[in-house]
Amino acid sequence: MVFNSKTEKLMVCLSALVLMYSPAHALDTISVGVAANFADTLAEIKGNFENDYPDYEVSYTADSTGNIKNAIINGNSPGYDLFLSADTAAPADLYNNYPSLVIGSPFTYAKGSILLWSSTANGLNVSGGLAYPIADNLVIANPTTAPYGAAAATVLGQSPWNITTIPGGYVYTASNIDATYSAVAAGTYKQGFIAKSKVCRFTPPSTYSYNALGNTYSYKEYLYNDGTHPYSRIVQDGIKINHSRTSGQEAALSAFVSYLGGASGQATISKYCYDLP
Repeated sequence: MVFNSKTEKLMVCLSALVLMYSPAHALDTISVGVAANFADTLAEIKGNFENDYPDYEVSYTADSTGNIKNAIINGNSPGYDLFLSADTAAPADLYNNYPSLVIGSPFTYAKGSILLWSSTANGLNVSGGLAYPIADNLVIANPTTAPYGAAAATVLGQSPWNITTIPGGYVYTASNIDATYSAVAAGTYKQGFIAKSKVCRFTPPSTYSYNALGNTYSYKEYLYNDGTHPYSRIVQDGIKINHSRTSGQEAALSAFVSYLGGASGQATISKYCYDLP
């Protein structure tokens, strides 16, 4: 066959059109509803996972545990494939009372704790713990929807504060634990009970830093088993959601759950100062 310049130009144009309109390789994407405290950790795990599994993609929405659970119960309009809660109660409620909405049983992926924290925008020294009486505005996550807020409310309900009405007085609430951090970081409130994972980073074998974001002025960790102000341990469970998926998405979901509990996922969870299951 003999090609002239016109034929060659036509073939080049046709080739370009084929490339332009050929469908790109579609990634198998799953959607995760994640408790706000775990969003930063999940973002790093997601990046590592997608590097290791280039055919899979993870999208996520961070909110309070209660809001995510309610969205799943009320039709799952966000289309969640996986729920990563900040407690055991929400996944257990779905498993026991809404079994058609979930697949498999809950699994524990992390254990967290709360931190009384003040930012450089405030300059309030809270290293000695929460003052009594409280003289500076304090913010916690909404205790009715956020387990970290419930833990803070438990501490506030004990002596010497004995606070049972929240919000009230010097105590305010934010929609979730990440919004709580943001409010203190911006100087809207002088102090707040935040998730330890927000500002803490762990470097093996034993080094903890509490200034990961460069804006910590002071802090006081409150452990769940503190002899003076204990609270129920924040054990975080996940559960798969019964949502329409392709076989590729099903494989992506199974791979991601395994990755979360595997060596890489667990190392990242430890890095953000969570205790492992």
